[in-house]
Amino acid sequence: MAHVENADIEPISSPGNGSDVSTLASADIPSNRIGKSQLSQEISPHALEKLGMIIGTGIFATPSTILALTGSVGMSLTVWFVGMIIAMAGTAVYLEFGTAIPVNGGEKNYLEYVYTKPKFLATAIYASYALFLGWAAGNSVIFGEYLLHAFGVQVNRWNQRGIGLVCITVAFIIHATAVKWGLRIQNTLGVLKLVVILIIAVGGLLACAGFVNIDRPRNFEHPWGEGPPTVYGIVMGLYNVIWSYVGYSNANYCLSETRNPVRTLKIAAPIGVAMVGILYFLVNVAYFAAVPKEEMLLSGRILAASFFRNVFGFKAERALSTFVAFCAFGNVLAVLFSQGRIVQALGREGVLPFSRFWASNKPFNSPAAGLFQHYIVSVVVMLAPPPGDAYNFLLK
Repeated sequence: MAHVENADIEPISSPGNGSDVSTLASADIPSNRIGKSQLSQEISPHALEKLGMIIGTGIFATPSTILALTGSVGMSLTVWFVGMIIAMAGTAVYLEFGTAIPVNGGEKNYLEYVYTKPKFLATAIYASYALFLGWAAGNSVIFGEYLLHAFGVQVNRWNQRGIGLVCITVAFIIHATAVKWGLRIQNTLGVLKLVVILIIAVGGLLACAGFVNIDRPRNFEHPWGEGPPTVYGIVMGLYNVIWSYVGYSNANYCLSETRNPVRTLKIAAPIGVAMVGILYFLVNVAYFAAVPKEEMLLSGRILAASFFRNVFGFKAERALSTFVAFCAFGNVLAVLFSQGRIVQALGREGVLPFSRFWASNKPFNSPAAGLFQHYIVSVVVMLAPPPGDAYNFLLK
């Protein structure tokens, strides 16, 4: 399995083939020292990018599902808190590996370094995992669902998928042809996500304090419900919470393109995940403060729209539902950005057939081939299966 060499691509080391971590780190980290002002200028956008990569539609789409699974407000909030601890632990693991091996590729490099025998086993397993799962499909469909809801159109099987197809196609074209503009849009939508979440959190606090004229749902009067939750409900609830945090590893896929990656990752990653965890918890409190439990269970993936209607009125519901849709689009951009670079890293290692094609940055100085591969898989996952529980599971 030979490394691909080409003038238009940068070489990437493979720890699984005998590279030394210290050599990797010293080769990829600039040696020049930087001042506090410059460091803050580098870390702030990276922390924002981290926020954008984590915050997708999970916090808007899954709380009603988690409530149904856990059976009570108290257990639902407990599951969200435990999920935050798990995400912080996962971030610590990725931080350890990312600072030791600060190159593009993420888990591929880490698995190769840890599991050296049998040779190429870890690489082959990871390649299968990376190539055949359409991570961008779920948020593309939810983009369509919220956009249709914002315009008062009845959501059905094909109109939400059709708009989802447009969403992921536009995201692919942007990242394949204009990398810098893609990152600018991605970071701008990251700010929008933060604004929407803050609106929900503040609206919920105002509802708790009685400053919003709504019928109080009284969800906190009996927070633990009428009986204990099932083990299945807790496990599946945690699964949904972890899905809402899953983007915390995305920054590790593009460390070669980050200036001073070790220092930046050490500071930006914990800040980003901690901020998301606090905001997620506050948003859940806001939902319970403004939306009756029965309405939450019936709202499904458009719970945020129900919250906007109850707190801000029907017009605000439609406007803010549009914002949530674009939050989903921002996450599609983030997922495509990272997954395209994973495929490119596999191509550079000679793992894939036609490796030069996958490894190349031509013609737009972007991993267009890798982006296209993930685009195709996501489109198949989005369009092929019939609706139902199996389809929802695939999207997650």
